[in-house]
Amino acid sequence: MLYNRTVKSWDVIIAGGGVIGLSLACRLQTQGLRVVVIEKHEPAREASYAAGGMIASCDPHIPQELKPLVAASAQLYPSFVQGLQNDSGESVDLRDAGTIAKFENGEIPECTGARQLSPEEVLLSEPLLRLPGLAWFLPERSVDPRGLGRALVTAAKHHGVDFVTGSQVIEVIAADGHAAAVRTTHSDYAAAVVVNCLGAWAAQVQPIPIPTRPVKGQMVCLVPQAGTAHAGLPIQHVVRTPGIYIIPRSDGRILLGATVEDTGFDKRVDPTTIQKLHQAGIEAVPELANMRIHDAWAGLRPGTPDDLPILGETSLPGYYAATGHYRDGILLAPITAQLVSELIMGLRPALDLQPFSPLRFV
Repeated sequence: MLYNRTVKSWDVIIAGGGVIGLSLACRLQTQGLRVVVIEKHEPAREASYAAGGMIASCDPHIPQELKPLVAASAQLYPSFVQGLQNDSGESVDLRDAGTIAKFENGEIPECTGARQLSPEEVLLSEPLLRLPGLAWFLPERSVDPRGLGRALVTAAKHHGVDFVTGSQVIEVIAADGHAAAVRTTHSDYAAAVVVNCLGAWAAQVQPIPIPTRPVKGQMVCLVPQAGTAHAGLPIQHVVRTPGIYIIPRSDGRILLGATVEDTGFDKRVDPTTIQKLHQAGIEAVPELANMRIHDAWAGLRPGTPDDLPILGETSLPGYYAATGHYRDGILLAPITAQLVSELIMGLRPALDLQPFSPLRFV
C-alpha cells in the first residue's frame, strides 16, 4: 500500500543520478516519456565525479561478452557529446589524441587502428614520456566526467526531466505483480517503470537484490605550480601502464590513477597511496615533478559477481537494472542509454543484452 504522500506520477523513475542514470533519463524523455531522477545527494557527484574518463575501447582485458557494447559505445561518443553540448550549452572536454599503452605479458589489443610503437616512436609521439621497451598506440578518446555530468544534468532539465534530490530510494513497491512506485527516505513516487541505476548502492534497494559491491579507486590531480604560466600540457596522449594511468585535460590538469580496492563503502583518501601514484606518474613523465598536487579523491565503482554490467528487466515486471559497469561506466553510458531505453519502449535492443540480464543471478 502506498503512503498518501504520493502526489504526482511519472512514466519512469530513474533511481540514481550518475552518468548512466542521467543518460538514460535524457534518452527516455526525448522519446516522449515523463521521467524523474531520484538521487540521494547531488546528481553526477559519486562514481561519475570520481572517474578518470578514459574511453578505453581497446583494452585487452575487456570481457568477450562486453566487446560489442564497448565498440558501439565508443563509436557513439562524438555524437553523444555533441548532442549534449547542443542541448545544454555546456562544453565537454572530449579529447581524441589517443592512448599510449604498455601491457603486461605481451598482451595485444584487438581494435582497428592499434599499432605497436618502438621506443623511438614513443619519444617522437611524447618526448617527455619515459616508457622503456615496446608500447602500443591505441585510437581511443578520453572525456572529463565532471564536465560530462554537468552537461547531462543541464540537458536533462532542458528536456523536462524532473529531479528529486536528498532522498534515497530504499524500496520498489509492487501492485498486482508489477512495479508501481518507489519508497524513499522521505516520500513515495509512482511510476509503472523503475530503473535501478544506483551503482555501488544498487543492492540496498528492496525487495529484489541487484548484486553490486563497491570497488574503491583513489586518484590524484596535478596542476602547474602557483605563479607558473600555463605552457601547455607535458603530454597529449593518455598513458596507460600496468602501474599507473595518466590522463591529460585540456585545461592543464593531469590526472593520475587509480587503485582497485575492496574496502566497502570507504571513500577515505590514503596519503601513502596518493604519494605512490604521484611517484609512479613522475617515473613515467619526470616533468610532472614540476607540477603540484591540487586534489586527491576516491570513488566507488560498482563491481558485480562476474564483472559484467547488470542490464535489463528483473523478476519483477517493470523493474529494470542499469548498473554494475565497474570501471566502464563513463565508456558505456551512450550504449547503455540506447539499449535499455529500447527495452523499456518495447523494442528489440540493437545488441544482445542476455549476457547482462539481472536474471542470471537468480
